[in-house]
Amino acid sequence: MRMLRPTLLLIASLALSTCGGTRHSQPPPAKWTSGFWFWHGSVTSAASSVEKPDVLFVHVGTILQIASPKLSAWLPEDLPEAREYWLVFRFERQAVPDLQAVPVLIREVSQLRAIAQTRHLNVAGVQLDIDSPTNALERYATFIREFRKGLAPGFEISITALLDWFRDGTAIADVIQETDEFVPQFYDVAKPNHNEETSAIAAKFDAAQWAPKFNRFQKRYRIGISTFGRARVLPRENQPESWYGSSLFADLTPLDFASNSAFTLRTSRNQANELVLNYQAKSKVRIGYADFDPGGTIQFILPTPEVIRTAVESAKRMQGYCAGVVFFRWPASYETLTMQPDEVMNVADLIHYAVKPVAIEAVQGSCVAVNCTDLYLANANPFSTRSARYRIRSSADLEYFLPEEKLPVRMLGPSELELSLPAYSTRPRLYLGRAVAAARVGFSVTEEP
Repeated sequence: MRMLRPTLLLIASLALSTCGGTRHSQPPPAKWTSGFWFWHGSVTSAASSVEKPDVLFVHVGTILQIASPKLSAWLPEDLPEAREYWLVFRFERQAVPDLQAVPVLIREVSQLRAIAQTRHLNVAGVQLDIDSPTNALERYATFIREFRKGLAPGFEISITALLDWFRDGTAIADVIQETDEFVPQFYDVAKPNHNEETSAIAAKFDAAQWAPKFNRFQKRYRIGISTFGRARVLPRENQPESWYGSSLFADLTPLDFASNSAFTLRTSRNQANELVLNYQAKSKVRIGYADFDPGGTIQFILPTPEVIRTAVESAKRMQGYCAGVVFFRWPASYETLTMQPDEVMNVADLIHYAVKPVAIEAVQGSCVAVNCTDLYLANANPFSTRSARYRIRSSADLEYFLPEEKLPVRMLGPSELELSLPAYSTRPRLYLGRAVAAARVGFSVTEEP
């Protein structure tokens, strides 16, 4: 599969020549839906085999304010199955794009719709992911109005929405009038601060507070819910607040620290009830490309089943014009702190499947002279508060075993492996390493008392 390549809209001064009108109120939605944002780097291999989502919001382009025009349009060659798709265009700046961007954006949408039609994708509309400053909402409404003029009849416009837009005295009503739906994002509403106990990704919301604010527009809306985690090194007292921008890590996992005796663990919950793991160094140590002095702390903020379930239940209490939820996001191949789609839908009570016992998944390798097998531990509890020890047995003797780096798994004998899994592994499926044997062998696993 080829990774998603975002459309780059490089804006030049172009004339506007389109026509259209505004959108009025709608009847309340007849159906509750659930879906995901499928962002740059998301992979189809994370697709659930249990149930396809109602909707995918697929990031297809980024609007760049650059004078020299250059156009290209891309869709992922392989998308997860969904009943409905939306084309998402992101503007990376905290501003409203110039109106000169409108005809370029219209042209890109037209090209992508044509591609989608040849692939028989049910594309309902386009979503604008633009973080307009609250005091620029009137300009944003004008941008959407001009953009709609160039769209085909029946092709809808959705927008992501910042919560600050809905406070008293803003022009949010002008913006929503030009749309067919909006998606308030209940995550990352505040930047991290020096008090690690109050940092959070998810934003708790009270249906009784927010339902009147959203339903008064008589427009369809969905609630944006986070399902991803984050790792950051906590600043020391003498480090400035701006230091946070360079302290986020995408490739470190709790396992990197839980299995290292140089760190101690302190657990807590933040105000959103997300799990917070603080690993503090007892001595100078290097993990990956990060150096830790004594007292240095890396923090993991993790989504939990309770957080997801509570958010969905709150969204359902919104009633009125609430049409469902959208989870951010469908995971990428390199992500270790994002919940898998079937996990999300199961804990959100959107699908149901029985809890599976811990098992070994054996994937045949491509070795020539010997038989090699990649081993995975599947269905482990990623949020277990205690360590666990597993005994893995092969049906015949192994020549040798190559463990995954830093994972505490070792050979006890020619046909036995032992895995000592620390608490909070955060992954229900773990790659253990490669087993090599003279012939093909089977594997079983038991948890030791």
